[in-house]
Amino acid sequence: MATITDIAKIAEVSISTVSRVLNYDPTLSVTEDTKRKIFEAAEQLNYTKFKKKKKSSPAVNKKSPPVNNRKIGVFQWRNDNEELDDIYYMSIRLGVEKKAAELGYDLLKIPTLEDQSIASVDGLIAIGKFKQETLQHLSRKHPKLVVIGSNFPLENYDSVNTDFTQATEVALQHLLDLGHSKIAFIGAEETANMYGYRRYKTPTTNTYIDFMSYKGLFREDYFFVEENGRLDVQTGERMARQALDQWGEHLPTAILAANDPVAIGVIHTLVQAGLRIPQDISVMGINDLSISRYVSPPLSTVRAFTEEMGEQGIDLLHKQLINPDISRRVFLSCELVKRRSTAAPRKS
Repeated sequence: MATITDIAKIAEVSISTVSRVLNYDPTLSVTEDTKRKIFEAAEQLNYTKFKKKKKSSPAVNKKSPPVNNRKIGVFQWRNDNEELDDIYYMSIRLGVEKKAAELGYDLLKIPTLEDQSIASVDGLIAIGKFKQETLQHLSRKHPKLVVIGSNFPLENYDSVNTDFTQATEVALQHLLDLGHSKIAFIGAEETANMYGYRRYKTPTTNTYIDFMSYKGLFREDYFFVEENGRLDVQTGERMARQALDQWGEHLPTAILAANDPVAIGVIHTLVQAGLRIPQDISVMGINDLSISRYVSPPLSTVRAFTEEMGEQGIDLLHKQLINPDISRRVFLSCELVKRRSTAAPRKS
């Protein structure tokens, strides 16, 4: 595992700066470029989230030969600065860049839907949770499209995503196995960018409701979701303050956050309130971003194989360009990562 010292050397900053950036210290004043260098260094150094693949045999390599003079357009939901608030999408992008380089593709950033350079690329990769209308527009602009990280019922183009239903079940089961029954949920949904007929749109939110209701453990006072809000550290801090004000002395013994940045924000607020993690409250995240192992305490979470998502996206587009076939929806599994932010519940 890469250390903070390793990250500091690559980013050419102090160890203290790296630690404070990775912990989203709000009192730290550094440039966006410095933050980006630190986050990208952390992701690249920890580029082993998914299991190492066996070396491909020559026969396999012949099926996916490198290409030259071909260009892939990359259209991102998050802009450069927004990417720093939730580096989940940065991690996917780095996977895209790595696999494209291996196969010999040049990448071209597509800044807007109307950019004329879309016509010059051989295929498109779209990263993020776009509106359905946006994806339909992109697919009309270019027939070779792969979408990574969208919850929409996609048709006529390939897509890659993590199975967040499984991820949520794994997280909740871990907390139940530790002995927790009072498990709260803190999250948010950018409703305007999501599709679905239920009130809540994300698999994570709905799975928490369904799973806890099935177990007879769902409580409205332990459920905090900000509709049309962002899944970032600031939201986690704000929602946790609201929750603490409402709970008073009736605290849950564990909190599942909708993703790692929200979990970090929750930790900030709990610590400021004088609560100990995990002695007083366990905190669980989802995604296992590179930052999650460096926060204090290191975050228990469920690993989404984000770099693999990016690589799978390039592989799907490569296959389309070499030998067009039916559209595919790929859902990657996840795995539990136990760290020091979760433990058995406190005694009454």
